[in-house]
Amino acid sequence: MKQVFEKFEIEMRRGVMQLAVICLLDNEKYGYEIIKNLNESGLKVEEGTLYPLLRRLEGDELLTSRWETGGPRPRKYYVITDLGIEIRMSWLNTFKTLIDTVKQLESNIQDKGALNNAQ
Repeated sequence: MKQVFEKFEIEMRRGVMQLAVICLLDNEKYGYEIIKNLNESGLKVEEGTLYPLLRRLEGDELLTSRWETGGPRPRKYYVITDLGIEIRMSWLNTFKTLIDTVKQLESNIQDKGALNNAQ
């Protein structure tokens, strides 16, 4: 049972993480800021997960980046593109619809006590 739950959780987190990242990038942020913001929001993420995701989102033209080399260490800053803004709205709408659907389906569960115990 644990493996089934972990697999499901990983799949869910992947989609949520993409949405969360592009929700943070109306203003430029560098990697560590993004990690910090996500962790503070309750989405635990590590560098090994975030940077490949940022590269993928940039490759899909949802983000752009630029290097800032004027400080003590070079930093790569990311910001959402116009396409990313459009996609983000679609993803948010899809996510909200899925949440509403799950809530509606949850109301069909007969044993509410078992549901509360699982949380």
